[in-house]
Amino acid sequence: METRVEMIQSLRIVGGATSSIFPQVEALLLGSGDYQRALEFVAARKQMKRYRSVIDFLFCEIHPRWRMACRRFYSGNGPLLKEMIEPHELIVFNGRLLKAIEVAHDLFCEKRRQSWDRYREQVEEAIKAA
Repeated sequence: METRVEMIQSLRIVGGATSSIFPQVEALLLGSGDYQRALEFVAARKQMKRYRSVIDFLFCEIHPRWRMACRRFYSGNGPLLKEMIEPHELIVFNGRLLKAIEVAHDLFCEKRRQSWDRYREQVEEAIKAA
């Protein structure tokens, strides 16, 4: 008989700088643990803990130009991203994030590991093909 203590740190799915601006993405991630595990699979070498939520992570790492705005929000020196992103952009970003989750899920199911940069390339290819 053995006793073990494990500490597992996981991010909340929602909250942070992207709080409630991607409801379809939130619903997908909350509806099935497979999608969150898929993101963790493709981001195995990324520092997800830099973010307060999975959606913050996914949004900022798929759209790197928003990283600094997210960090400013975290430090108390900037607004929520929903205050900075135009309504028409939210629709586009929501679709992009849904496609990113789909690509991650496909890779997860196939157990194909690759770099984050290659994953982002595949997301862009999938978006263009849609």
